[in-house]
Formats: sequence, structure tokens, C-alpha cells
Amino acid sequence: MKITCTQENLNKALSIVGKVINKNTTLPILNNVLLKTDKKGLRLSSTNLELGVNYWIGGKIEEEGEITIPTKLFANFVASIPDGNVEIKTREDMVNIKCNSYKINIKGIDAKEYPLAPKIENDFLFKVKSEDFKEAVVQVLPSVSMSESRMEITGILLDFSEIEDGRIVLVSTDSYRLAQKTIQLSRENINKESLNALGNIRSVIIPKNAMQELSRDLSEESEMLEIVIAENQIVFNFGKAVIISRLIEGNYPQYKQVIPEKFMSQAVMDIKDISNAVKISGLFSSASNNSVKFKMGSDGKIEVSSEANELGNNNSRIVAKTSGKELEVVYNYKYLMDGLNSVLGNEVVLDINDENSPSILKTSSDETFIYVIMPIRN
Repeated sequence: MKITCTQENLNKALSIVGKVINKNTTLPILNNVLLKTDKKGLRLSSTNLELGVNYWIGGKIEEEGEITIPTKLFANFVASIPDGNVEIKTREDMVNIKCNSYKINIKGIDAKEYPLAPKIENDFLFKVKSEDFKEAVVQVLPSVSMSESRMEITGILLDFSEIEDGRIVLVSTDSYRLAQKTIQLSRENINKESLNALGNIRSVIIPKNAMQELSRDLSEESEMLEIVIAENQIVFNFGKAVIISRLIEGNYPQYKQVIPEKFMSQAVMDIKDISNAVKISGLFSSASNNSVKFKMGSDGKIEVSSEANELGNNNSRIVAKTSGKELEVVYNYKYLMDGLNSVLGNEVVLDINDENSPSILKTSSDETFIYVIMPIRN
């Protein structure tokens, strides 16, 4: 293999594919990045066997070929050299890399030993603006469960049961809160043949780490993201990159059943005011349950308070538009802050039934996102 490319493009590619790699002592080749020439240019690939990333860069290909080399060493060298053209040349298992007056030789491993990426020949299921999908992923990620006791909720549900009406839904939950984001699709960006090929499948569960990687790599520009679903795999095609991830098996909870449709009380608050009040209360919250008390009166004021024997107590009062009955509800302040950080807009709406029933955070400016939070029971 002999190829010349720019330091800027190579550095960007390595920063993307390198994030997938975790130090693997049982299969050392997974610590390497695969370099392979093809009709698109130079492909850099990495995998941890659950998640794989391919990224293409252009360049002058004089000799085709493929090899794997240690990712960390390669990336550190490329990041350290100045802008300019980088020449990559292989001779047996040795890779010669030079840029201007800088030159290194890295011992590689034959590409034939690298795990084969799954061949997915399905066409895209739908296309969506990258910025819209990235925003949705960022909003729902905080609510994904960290516990592996229920694997089905350690990922994000992609529900496309209403795709023929131009809607898909992303959902996450850890049993204490739930985030739901609806994304509108243009009908011309929905592939009915791919939908029919999936049979009765109308939802999949995507691992959290795949969605985190996707949110980091997706551009906020208006490029389109193509999503392909195959047997136990999901593929994200965007720009010069492809991310392939396994899917989580299992049945996701019936999330629609836990979302209340009617409420007894409502508070409309400035998001900065309520966020500051919750942050302050969090400083004095009991370490055992992170609780803060939310009291809604009839005087147009919301009182947020907390107390810990070892620290002291606090009380904040903010102006709000309130309706319904007076009540007191106790929340986990960390979950409440996650919800406040996820909603978009200047005003936040909190809908409440009672101290033991799910509450909902939302904004009037974004009807596509709701955040359900369970109170801490008295």
C-alpha cells in the first residue's frame, strides 16, 4: 500500500475511529486500526466487536493494500506533526509514515486477522437531518439505565410504529424517569420497501454507547443521516462515516402506559429560575436519596427546599404561573436537573397529579419532547 493524504483529514479520521477502541488484552488486534484502500479512498476502521466505525478520507493512491497498526501510537504521531501531506507506505508488516521531516516506522499486523465487518445489504429505512437526530439523542441519553440487571433499558428505544405517518420516537428510561422525543420525517425520506422487509418489527433497542458515539460524530450541519436496520444490527450512514452497532435483544417496557394524560396541577416557570433553585437545593440534599421538596401554593410562588442533618437547609421561592390544587412533591434533584437540562425553551411546564404519581416536564415551545419523573414516595 502507498497513499498520500493530508494530516488534517487523517487526524480527524483517527479521532473518530479511535473512540471505539478499548484496550483489549484477550484480542490485541482490536487495539489496532485497519487501513484499507478502496474505491472511496483510504478507509480507517475500528471495532470492539459490539460497535464498529468506518471513516473514509481522500488521497492519492499509488498502490492498493491493507494492514492494521496500533491506533494510539498512530494517532499520537499524526496529532503531533504539522499540517501537510502524509505518506503511508507498507512493506510486509512494517508501515512507514512520513510528513515533511518527521518519519516513523510502525510494526503492523496482517489485516486478514482483523474481524470481518458484517455485510449489510439492506437499503435505508429512513433518512433524517443529522441535527434533528443529534438533538433527540442528546435529550434522551441521560435517562438510559446504568444497571445491567435489565439489559433492555440500558439502550434507547427507536420506535418506528408510526413511521408511515411521518413520525419516529426515541425513548429512554431507568424506571425512575423517562424521556420521549418525537421526530418528524418527510415522506420522501421513508423507504416503504425496507419497512415491509422488516415484517412485524416496528422498534429496536440501540445500545447507549452506540448512541453516544453517534451524537459525538454527527455534524450539526444539515447533512442527512441514513438509518439501516438488518438482523440484529443497525447502521448509521452520514458524511464520510458509517457506524455499525449490534442491537439489544429483549422487550422494551410499554412506555406509553406510564405517561399520564391528565393532571390536577400545573406550574409554568422560567427555566433559569427553577434550575438555579434546584441546584441550590441539591447542595443541601440528603445523600441517601438526593431529595428536594417542591411546594406549589396558590400565591403564584413555587418553593423549593431541602435539608440534611449534617449540612443544614435551604429554601428558595420563585415566581410561577400556577393552576390547580396546592401540593407538596419530593423529587430526586439529579433527575430533576437532567430533565431541566434536556428541555428546550425559556419556560418550563411541570404537570403534577399528586405526591406519588408521575409528573411531566415539558415546554410550550417544543411539543416533541416530554420528560416523565417519578416523585420520591413519602
